[in-house]
Amino acid sequence: MKRANLEKIEPIEGSSFFMAYNKEPLLCHSDFWHFHPEFEIVYVPHGCGRRHVGHKVSRFEDGDLILLGPNIPHNAFNFGFESTGYEEYVIQFKYDQIEKMAEIFPEFVRVARLLAKARSGISFNGEDRHRIGEMIKGMYALCGFQRLIQLFVVLREMSLLSGFEDLETKKFLSVNTAYVKRIERVYQIIQKQYQNELSTREIALELSMTESSFCRFFRNATGKTFKEALTEVRIEKASALLLHSDLSVASIASQCGFNNVSLFNRFFKELTEMTPNSYRKSIRFTINRGMDTGKTH
Repeated sequence: MKRANLEKIEPIEGSSFFMAYNKEPLLCHSDFWHFHPEFEIVYVPHGCGRRHVGHKVSRFEDGDLILLGPNIPHNAFNFGFESTGYEEYVIQFKYDQIEKMAEIFPEFVRVARLLAKARSGISFNGEDRHRIGEMIKGMYALCGFQRLIQLFVVLREMSLLSGFEDLETKKFLSVNTAYVKRIERVYQIIQKQYQNELSTREIALELSMTESSFCRFFRNATGKTFKEALTEVRIEKASALLLHSDLSVASIASQCGFNNVSLFNRFFKELTEMTPNSYRKSIRFTINRGMDTGKTH
């Protein structure tokens, strides 16, 4: 198995977990073999093809629902899709958050047991996966506290299911925790200072490394340069502001560390395949449509 890169998961401002909706044709189909410390739920309402998880390449179809444990190497499902269309919902969250809840509230014990079983990855079978999938789709129209509560409901419903297949992938990956913590430290710095100018020299000094050693280490660990990682975080922050505020594009660019609006527009389009204004309109339309659909049920 080739070496997997660490993917850093960053929830939007004010959220404890990450959720995304991806749809063809606005997808990146590159071969990005990666892992992350978070659990991951993937629901595919529409699409079929080959999923690459751990040492296995297996088939998936409409309604595929899986729960991956932390640090399991995998490709995005859309990398192997073979259908005329594809869409997916992805949720990523940390185990320790659920573990702490289970220590306080006995209602979470069953969910904690589910996550213990899912550490090697599980794929759900049967018609109930479609029911849970509809709940996941409904989450995307929510935000903040309501979305968090719905995540708890989804995990609870998953914990009640008996029809699932163990993907048995955990034994095929060994992660150096010190290595992961060093990357975590880099992203902590980016999160706190993304509005400022950050140089590889400053970060290297923070980690007691030479600049060249740090650049090499970060590229090998994440598959991207430090500048690319910084730009991605800035664009993620900008995306949240486009969605949750009425600030102008110029103001958002400035708040997210871009001194040049044209440069911000170019980077934003490179990463999202949309202009900032188009992104704002498209995402708000999707959310409003989901809320209207929810009212009819």
